[in-house]
Amino acid sequence: MRKVKVPVDMSSEQKNFLGVISKRQLIYIAIGAVLLHTYIPMIWKMIADNNLIIAGIVCVVAALPVLIVVLPLAFIYKEKQHMFLDQYLYIKYKRRSERGRWIRG
Repeated sequence: MRKVKVPVDMSSEQKNFLGVISKRQLIYIAIGAVLLHTYIPMIWKMIADNNLIIAGIVCVVAALPVLIVVLPLAFIYKEKQHMFLDQYLYIKYKRRSERGRWIRG
């Protein structure tokens, strides 16, 4: 019987919660859920008196901006840079502040 040595993948995150999502992803999902919970019930109460279908459509449309921001930050992995999208954007933002004239001393 042949033995095969499997390399340890040190770059991936540990999936702590049910073996599906990591702490970082859970934090993003929790923040998104709290944001949605703050304004979606208010929108539902304003519109649900008239028509439930329209209220549902408006609530889905109102939730899209939060979902479009939170889900990619939590789950998109950039293969070329070997990091998640939130880490990549943070590094790009920090690099922008370092532009300017540098004087050699």
